[in-house]
Amino acid sequence: MKRDLRASIDIGSNSVLLLIADVTSGKFQELSKQSHITSLGRELDKNKLFHQDSMQATYEALEAYGLECDKFNIPREEVIATGTEASRVSRNAADFFSKIKLELNINIQVITSQAEAYFSTKGILFNSKFDSEIITIMDIGGASTELIKVNTKNFKILETISMPLGAVRATQWLEDDLFVQNLKKIFLEFRNEIDTFQSKTLYCVAGTVTSLGNMHLGNKEFVEDDVHGLVMKSEDIDSLFKKYSDYNPEMFLEAFPFLEKRSKSIRGGLHTVYHIVHRLLAKDITISTYGLRYGTILEGKIKQEFLHV
Repeated sequence: MKRDLRASIDIGSNSVLLLIADVTSGKFQELSKQSHITSLGRELDKNKLFHQDSMQATYEALEAYGLECDKFNIPREEVIATGTEASRVSRNAADFFSKIKLELNINIQVITSQAEAYFSTKGILFNSKFDSEIITIMDIGGASTELIKVNTKNFKILETISMPLGAVRATQWLEDDLFVQNLKKIFLEFRNEIDTFQSKTLYCVAGTVTSLGNMHLGNKEFVEDDVHGLVMKSEDIDSLFKKYSDYNPEMFLEAFPFLEKRSKSIRGGLHTVYHIVHRLLAKDITISTYGLRYGTILEGKIKQEFLHV
């Protein structure tokens, strides 16, 4: 039997993630998983353009991922590569991705916020256990946060919103002393929708929350198995916020070396988690390490309706 090997790449506003897996006969075996922080959403709100340094870092990450796919004999043109909020906003995204296609033979498809919600949900539902039939998922990226209400029994997404608030954006706002006013503006804009996502428990995915989980545990190294399924109380989030909300990147890196480049955006991520958790009246959050790249690799393709135009 021919093995069904697949590769997915999630190009986010903060990180670029690779997953290679064997999905032969419906099974799922991880073969390779890599992550690079490239901050593609850096200063995006100022000029709606990808920063040159971030594009170079992203190019180098994708170059390395292409070579990794070559090792498993996965044709680069078959790699499922997706761009999210930063790619939807940036005016030079198309030119940059055309360069990637031409030089690296990796075709990047920019997906809608609804597609983000769908694939993140598919990933979380694949390897998590739930106490309730209806759950609320929070996916905090670098430039946006998706809130998703889903029926876990029939995998029906009941409602979703995408707010322009994420770790990289929030960090920039904190540096520019604009966080409070921008947060108030977002919560006001989504005031009618956001209340429908209030829930005692939030199921959370993506790098910010997995990093906060490791920080909560006091880990100096990132231990994925420690945080998948970890339940943090709202009081634990409060404690992290009280202790680290004013830390700078150097202080974060000294306290938690595993953060590496994420030390530059984790402050904004912490502020984002803290305020959304309280806005949704959540009492605890359950962390999942399965997100968008798992959803896309399980799906195997990106439907036309999911493409951002």
